Amino acid sequence: MATAPMLKASGLIKYFNRGTINEVKALNGLDLNVAPGEYICIIGSNGSGKSTLMGCISGTSPPDYGRTVLDQQDITYWPEHKRAGLIGRVFQDPLAGTCASMTIEENMALALRRGQRRGFRRGVGNQERAKFREALARLELGLENRLTDPVGLLSGGQRQSLTLLMATLIKPKLLLLDEHTAALDPKTAGLIMELTCSLVDRNQLTTLMITHNMQQAISFGHRLIMMHQGRIILDFNQTDKARLTVRDLIQQFHSAAPDLSGLLSDRLVLG
Repeated sequence: MATAPMLKASGLIKYFNRGTINEVKALNGLDLNVAPGEYICIIGSNGSGKSTLMGCISGTSPPDYGRTVLDQQDITYWPEHKRAGLIGRVFQDPLAGTCASMTIEENMALALRRGQRRGFRRGVGNQERAKFREALARLELGLENRLTDPVGLLSGGQRQSLTLLMATLIKPKLLLLDEHTAALDPKTAGLIMELTCSLVDRNQLTTLMITHNMQQAISFGHRLIMMHQGRIILDFNQTDKARLTVRDLIQQFHSAAPDLSGLLSDRLVLG
């Protein structure tokens, strides 16, 4: 018996500025099935609909038409906060996923209670503190000894590592990574990708990762999809992806989207 998809997006259509001279059709009938535990890299030109797709899935920007089903629940029009217990998300900006004025352990406590009813409780108990210290120790950044430090004191790489850990602290049904290494220097980006693979593999997380780095898209994950004008135009499985080179990817992209002028000028990078 075939396993049901963890994520099924069907016929997603999303407009911005609809009915005006600035109308944009960001998603154009997009279909996507994602198997449980599958790790998919998403590439495409600027304006291809990558982040809009993540917005539709996460609830920050619901579609105008179509359906989104996560773990056999139709979440198409669920508000973002209702999806929070099911979906973890990490953004490009290392500052976006944490609160600078709160301590490391307070930020982690919020992540641990994601999707639960919010009360007045803000304190961290000894049992939670031990759990946080154990999880942080795996990062090998020494953060397990800085639980009471404000997050604003951390470097960009440390903060993004913490954000990634927080997004997976309660195993989500789906992990969304929206160019989560793009704002980091190459060395730090490499470390974050190592951490990403470790967390995804250890927890067998179903993951969608947007990247503009073609070598990164080839090297990581089980599947690679290309988007253009709000649709998926190419879809490589793990076997096909393993045979790809960056040159192949450029040629395939230009063949599938001949109207696209200047691939590299559109922020897709060689890696």
